[in-house]
Amino acid sequence: MGTSTPAVGGANTWDKTAWRAWARRRRRTLRAEAGASADAAITAHLRAWRPYVDASVVGVYLAFGHEVDLSALIAAGQREGRLVVAPRAHDLPAPLLTLHELRPDVPLERHALGQPEPPADAAQVDHALVDVLLVPGLAFDELGHRLGYGRGYYDRLLPRLRPDAHVVGVTFEDLLVPALPAEPHDARVGHLATERGLRAARAV
Repeated sequence: MGTSTPAVGGANTWDKTAWRAWARRRRRTLRAEAGASADAAITAHLRAWRPYVDASVVGVYLAFGHEVDLSALIAAGQREGRLVVAPRAHDLPAPLLTLHELRPDVPLERHALGQPEPPADAAQVDHALVDVLLVPGLAFDELGHRLGYGRGYYDRLLPRLRPDAHVVGVTFEDLLVPALPAEPHDARVGHLATERGLRAARAV
């Protein structure tokens, strides 16, 4: 855990806006310093994890900005015959994610906010089929709370999964902090994957 986090050395009084500003700066530095090695390490940890090994349908995100890049994991999953799905974002009537099949021979599209996503005609996949879902974030805490971009996409998606689906927050180790501000509607992840390994989030 990075010693530069604002929670170290006293009570954390930052709100989400301040945390987002800190996390963006820190993540940009981490991407420049060790991004490729972190990507490779996280991919290796996930591929060795028993729930992933047993999964038939794996939900991923398509890296945007300075997020951990899952391209190698996506390619491996497709070679292994898994159904790999990724979200498309819809903004009306409220921010919502639907899951769609990724195919190596089909080009991606780009959302108005900049993130890549499956094309509009990609086959939609029922949320109930997903065995493992990998979730991005600006930062996570030890309880599995996620700091996102503030639009609530994943807070709406995660409750729609099967109760036994494995939800994993993917991040750099230095963006895993002791505690983040959380609200009742904030959906938690059950596991956390960083370059140092994969662990269960602490129970509340």
